[in-house]
Amino acid sequence: MAQPVETLDDVLRILGEHEDHAHRTLNMVPSENAMSGLAKLPLLLDCYHRYFFNEGDQAERWHFRGAQRLRDLEMGLTVPLLEELGRARYVSVRPLSGLNAMTLALATLGGEPGSTVVTISPDNGGHYATPSVARRLGLRIEFLRGLDPHTLDFDHAADLLRRVRPALVYVDQSHCLFPVDVARLVATVRAASPETLVHVDASHWFGLVLAGVFPNPLDEGADSFGGSTHKTFPGPQKAALLTRDPDIERRIRDTQGYLISSHHFAATISLGMALLEFRDFGGADYAKAVVANTREFGSLLTQRGTTVVAADRGCSAGHQLWLDTEADGVPPREASDRLAQAGIRVNFMAGLPGFAGQGVRIGLNEPTYQGVTLNDLPELADIFTAALRGTTPAARLADRTAQLRRRPRFGATVGAGSPLLRGALELATNALLSEQVNSPNTVPESV
Repeated sequence: MAQPVETLDDVLRILGEHEDHAHRTLNMVPSENAMSGLAKLPLLLDCYHRYFFNEGDQAERWHFRGAQRLRDLEMGLTVPLLEELGRARYVSVRPLSGLNAMTLALATLGGEPGSTVVTISPDNGGHYATPSVARRLGLRIEFLRGLDPHTLDFDHAADLLRRVRPALVYVDQSHCLFPVDVARLVATVRAASPETLVHVDASHWFGLVLAGVFPNPLDEGADSFGGSTHKTFPGPQKAALLTRDPDIERRIRDTQGYLISSHHFAATISLGMALLEFRDFGGADYAKAVVANTREFGSLLTQRGTTVVAADRGCSAGHQLWLDTEADGVPPREASDRLAQAGIRVNFMAGLPGFAGQGVRIGLNEPTYQGVTLNDLPELADIFTAALRGTTPAARLADRTAQLRRRPRFGATVGAGSPLLRGALELATNALLSEQVNSPNTVPESV
């Protein structure tokens, strides 16, 4: 039962306690990541409150003038960087989240109501929401299926495509250890149903794609791709769609106008800042380290007796690992509780391909961003294994986790005396103070 939170002092206390705990914790939830303090700055400023609709800077379209002086931070920073790193000619930064991007892509590319969309079966990692969203839009759904949880059956795909002639193949791996071979899938689509479009939801792979560690779906022949910007990419909770096709760009622009109003302009600026850091301060090294850390950590856990799915295939090609702790005598929810007490956050969930019940899903994306290296992984594996087995007091393990959390993170290094940091702190402080000074309400002295 929720405890009452009655004052601003209560709010600040809870936030402060969470921050203290977060700085001692390793987050290994694969669908989450951190970003730099600099990139968070726009979320504190006036731009957080503003609409922006005038991408073309047309005088007659400045119906909302609050973002007029900030236009270049979207059109001269975020959009060009996504075009550059995503190897795209056109970008939409309207989507608010991965699921919102999915809705926009299906509404744009899925055809008229009654059309068919082919997507990946949940048994092969397809996103749980795709069928429901598509059906709400009046679309029919058919599934690509696989020979095992990690491999598509391309002969079945060719037969299905020839039979149903879908408007769209929507590639939507959410639970994914090994990515779909997009080039082979596109070739199968072009041969069996040439008019069908292919969109790749790369939410989980986005940072790996932008860094060039994973193949770019557009280079592999997909018509468009996109996804959320806070999984393997260390950015804000937002999303983007990218294409090289001017007709698809026009269709996205026409559709987004009535599906998305405010696109969280401050988060768009945060995304641009995160992209700039990613490009100029080690994003490619970070993405390579994510993959190397994941494979090595899977191997270390296997050596210590934990059942890691697909250990015979190297455990993972990206950032996710799946653990069958039930097979090791520890129910997944209990495993999650034990790890949390040791300062490690993980997913436990049903629906992982190949699992009859629940499993534990972990990611090395945020620990890598927080500075955990290959040299740290034996210690992390020891903490992880001891927590699962309950062989060491949780408080002692939590202290060891906190030591790992103190590593220098990836990204721009901004020293305490840096003019850049001083400027950011001045902006943030002024924003907080000016809002309170101008408020007619009385704020407690402790605030």
